[in-house]
Amino acid sequence: MRTQSILGKISEATHEQSFGVAYLVLRFAVGGMFLATGWSKITSGWSASSYLAVANGPFAEWFRSLAGNGVIDMLNAWGLFFLGVALIVGLLTRPAAMLGILLMTLYYLAHFVDNTARGYIDQHVIYAAILALFAAGGAGHALGLNAIVLGNIRKPNAVVKFLFG
Repeated sequence: MRTQSILGKISEATHEQSFGVAYLVLRFAVGGMFLATGWSKITSGWSASSYLAVANGPFAEWFRSLAGNGVIDMLNAWGLFFLGVALIVGLLTRPAAMLGILLMTLYYLAHFVDNTARGYIDQHVIYAAILALFAAGGAGHALGLNAIVLGNIRKPNAVVKFLFG
C-alpha cells in the first residue's frame, strides 16, 4: 500500500470551495495590508532611519549602518507596495512572496531582542509563514493574472513556470 503525502491527506479532508475562498480572501487581505503600508511610506516621506538606528540583536551593527540610507528607504517602501500589488492582482506572486519573506526576516532580525521578548514567534514570523504558503501554493492562479499569463505561453520553460507558478 502506498503512503499518502501530507498534502494528499490535507486535500482529502479539505472542503475545496471553502478553502479556495479562504485562500483568496487571505491573499487579498495580506496584499491590501502590504499595499497600504508601502503606499503610506511612499507618500509620507517615511524613513527607516529611526527604526534602524536602534536595532538590536546579533546583526544590530549592520542594521545600524543602514540607517539614513535613502536607497534602503526606497527599496523598503516600494518593495512593500509592489508586494501588495502582486498579491492583489495575482501576478508574479511566488517571487513577490519570496521578497516578502526576506523583508519579514530582515524586520525580525533588526529588532531581534524586542521581537523575541515574548517568544520566538511574532507577527513577522506569521506573515512570513503566510507568504510561504502563497509562494508554494500557486496563489496567483485563483482569480489572478498568473494563470492568464502562463496559459498564454506556448511552451513555458522552468524559469517562467517558477515566476508564474
